[in-house]
Amino acid sequence: MTRKERVMAAIRHQETDRVPKGEVYIQPKVSNALLGKDYPLDHQHFERDVAVRKLLNMDLVNAGDWPEWEIGQTEDGKKIVQSVYGQTFVVGGETKHILKPALDIEDADQYEEPDISKVKGDLIERYAKETDLFIFAQVGGPISMLNEMFPMEDYMVYCLTNTEEMHTISEKVIAFEIKKAKLFIDKGADAILITDDMAFNTGVFLPPYIMDELAYPFYKQMIKEIKAYKDVPVFLHSDGNLNSVMDNIVECGFDGLQSLQPSAGMDIAEIKAKYGDTLCLWGNIDLDHILCFGTPEEVKADVRRTIDIASPGGGFILSTCNTIVDIIPTENVLAMMEEAEK
Repeated sequence: MTRKERVMAAIRHQETDRVPKGEVYIQPKVSNALLGKDYPLDHQHFERDVAVRKLLNMDLVNAGDWPEWEIGQTEDGKKIVQSVYGQTFVVGGETKHILKPALDIEDADQYEEPDISKVKGDLIERYAKETDLFIFAQVGGPISMLNEMFPMEDYMVYCLTNTEEMHTISEKVIAFEIKKAKLFIDKGADAILITDDMAFNTGVFLPPYIMDELAYPFYKQMIKEIKAYKDVPVFLHSDGNLNSVMDNIVECGFDGLQSLQPSAGMDIAEIKAKYGDTLCLWGNIDLDHILCFGTPEEVKADVRRTIDIASPGGGFILSTCNTIVDIIPTENVLAMMEEAEK
């Protein structure tokens, strides 16, 4: 099977020659350590990201386009960056924090949809033309994108006290994300990944009645409009404990779910039994202990257990429960990928 055939077969709940594997993201430093080469530490770097996936014999890549530009510097020399959504950030090293929200919540009706002309999709087009990888193209969802537009505390409060205004902003942001998804499809994306972190380790952080207003209707709209444009798979990514909203996720019409964080109570056996006929499950290898602090033998045992539970009948893609982060020892990354080959 080709890489694209292997991933698509898994999404369609068909048996594959081996379990497909691939990460939402591989951090630059661990990529360079695996490759033994000092590629630039850009968030997305084509040569580095292709090389590390080739080394690990992965089947897919996830890529996106998040327009932002430098508009100044702080007194201590840190960059001030403007996002296409309107907020500004102070960037220092590998972190950034919000300097000014995208708007005042009272001005929600004046918020303008982000400018789609600033999104190019060139990286996705390059993957399509120069690799045989299955391409997920990442767009934002109604929770994460608005969460990034305000300080976290303000976002949470506004959802409760200014629900109508948040809905108004969401309409414009989601219209932009749908246009972005269509552009990515035109550039060669095989599937769309809506990333929308909605939960802590103990559960979803918005109450059900707010999810009914500010999340589920927009997921349904995104899936409907994307699939009407081209019938590609649409996945959801969210960390955390999603057990209380799994039925809602299925009802929205997603083809798959990425993360399945075991340390947050996402039991792969239970989820496979309840939702494995409907959702393609992607993820579940533990980051809290196994990959970061376990031995290669422990990693291999966990990978084998997970594959044995989740892969029968198709509908499973192997990955970490988030991303391959820099603190994972390279020998554990290699152990994970080597075990998946068996």
